[in-house]
Amino acid sequence: MKIGVIILARANYGRWPDKVLFQLQGKTILEHVITKAQTLNVDHVIVSTTYNPKDKPIREIIVKTNCDVSLGEPDDRTSRICQAITDYDLDYIIYMSPAQPFFDVEYMNLLIKAYNDNPGYELYRNGAYHHGFVMPIFKATIPFNGESPDEEVFYAGIKKVYFQFKVYDPAVKNRYLFNCNIAYKIQGENHRRICEYLGHFPENYEEVTDALLGIELQRGQNETRL
Repeated sequence: MKIGVIILARANYGRWPDKVLFQLQGKTILEHVITKAQTLNVDHVIVSTTYNPKDKPIREIIVKTNCDVSLGEPDDRTSRICQAITDYDLDYIIYMSPAQPFFDVEYMNLLIKAYNDNPGYELYRNGAYHHGFVMPIFKATIPFNGESPDEEVFYAGIKKVYFQFKVYDPAVKNRYLFNCNIAYKIQGENHRRICEYLGHFPENYEEVTDALLGIELQRGQNETRL
């Protein structure tokens, strides 16, 4: 059974155009996502983009990171996901945002291990509630509709779900506050401040929380001086 990460990425797209090219510590957000995904225990890390001239920066990052590539229709995200599945003959996929540079590698690998150790499920989730820092793993045959699986069709096709943790398990309940998809520039700036405080891109969850605490303490000290 082959499992792959699929990252849909386009330049000049969405609420904040070119957000995936925003830089943290000298690398674009997309490059951080790719290189972290390449440390996961999967068969392929695939960036799905297009032949559109505007997407040339995306294609250059793919070459730079030696990442697998799938090229498809510019305005049809669903067909590009399906194309990537077909191109690499995937049985299971992890659909990953191109703008989620702080996603949790440690817990993602725990879920991948659960997938390897417990075959036969259609969906593998971190918990029985939405928690974006660990993307779900699901069978590649489940139909898609737009940016994510259509809920009614998606859940109708799922008969067996594996949950890595129980609902609101304290081990995962508050694991990341800055883990989710970056949609707006202010979120990117917050990520940049964390990197600047640390002096490097965070290597793990603990560094993110340490930076958040340190930034808050600095703010309190500055307010006290005033």
